Amino acid sequence: MILGTLTLPWDPDKWTIPDPQQVILEQPTYLSDVIFFYGEKIVGKRIELEWEWMSKEQFDALDVLYQANLPIVWNLEEVSDPRTFTVEIEKLDGTLFDVALWDQLYRKDVKVSLIILEATDLVMS
Repeated sequence: MILGTLTLPWDPDKWTIPDPQQVILEQPTYLSDVIFFYGEKIVGKRIELEWEWMSKEQFDALDVLYQANLPIVWNLEEVSDPRTFTVEIEKLDGTLFDVALWDQLYRKDVKVSLIILEATDLVMS
């Protein structure tokens, strides 16, 4: 999985599948309801990526992308998915902790929230 300029050494333990969602609007009227079906949409969908732990270096690299506050490319080819998305990182969070007998610091319970701005190579069914 590639996020911006960063090839993630570990894929997330859990993540939202970036599939389109149906857009349906229900509008109550005086005597009934009117339902509008707008089809599928993926722009604006929020994606959650979660790791139980990751190295401080990987977290810091993600933080650089987050602090830049710019759209980046999210490429899923590494996880056998041909789709590519333009996303922005909305949130980045993780707790810093030491591991006994290791010189390296780690982050645990890391959560990254992305919002999809654009999708390419996407076939809507």
